[in-house]
Amino acid sequence: MSEKNTFETILKWIVVVILAFAALKVLLGVLGIAFFLGGVLLFRVLPIVLVVWLIVKAVEWLRSDRGSSPTSTLDV
Repeated sequence: MSEKNTFETILKWIVVVILAFAALKVLLGVLGIAFFLGGVLLFRVLPIVLVVWLIVKAVEWLRSDRGSSPTSTLDV
């Protein structure tokens, strides 16, 4: 009886280890995809967004009345 119990325990731990390796592989794959997408967004998309934002702000600044005082709708 003890021999059967030992075999079942060993078999159970082998299955647990295989499942743990499979889960770790899936987790590392998901993290790899996340880091790849984060890198693309950080180093490819973010600079383009910043340049476009700066251009929009520069156009807004050039179109505004730079020297005049702000107008107010409150007349006293």
